[in-house]
Amino acid sequence: MTNKNEKRRDALTIFTESVHKPDHKLRACAHNQGCFDELMEWRDEVLQYLQTRHQQEFGSGHSYTPPNYPSRY
Repeated sequence: MTNKNEKRRDALTIFTESVHKPDHKLRACAHNQGCFDELMEWRDEVLQYLQTRHQQEFGSGHSYTPPNYPSRY
């Protein structure tokens, strides 16, 4: 894997972690606006997309797998 690919892999991992990490202010806004469940639906769809992209770009032939984040995220 080239240095550029490693950087892209690392960046995707950090971005995925940022989606996992709860933002309490945004979630409170979603509660106030009555769209918390929809926010979590979008979150799940984005995480699925990120997993798909990870597999497309790094999945076959590479030993790296993205981390499993705690369920608290």
